[in-house]
Amino acid sequence: MSDVKCPYCGNYQEINHDDGYGYDEGLEHEQNCGNCDKYFKFITSISFNYEVFCQDIDHDMEQALDDKPDFFMCQKCDHSELRR
Repeated sequence: MSDVKCPYCGNYQEINHDDGYGYDEGLEHEQNCGNCDKYFKFITSISFNYEVFCQDIDHDMEQALDDKPDFFMCQKCDHSELRR
């Protein structure tokens, strides 16, 4: 998996995280491109996304959109479904 694209040559490559290098957020890190042999800087930012769901038996489903009568969403969580 390629993490970044070198700003000089455009080659995609993985960040070298040996010994945890490059995981500190908000700090400038430096890496050498394996293709063009130039050094570039990068900053790491980490985000977490969560989707929360009720147990299936607890969903409170309602039609969500007037123009899409088959689309339902739970009023308590992030669950949605198409009903035909």
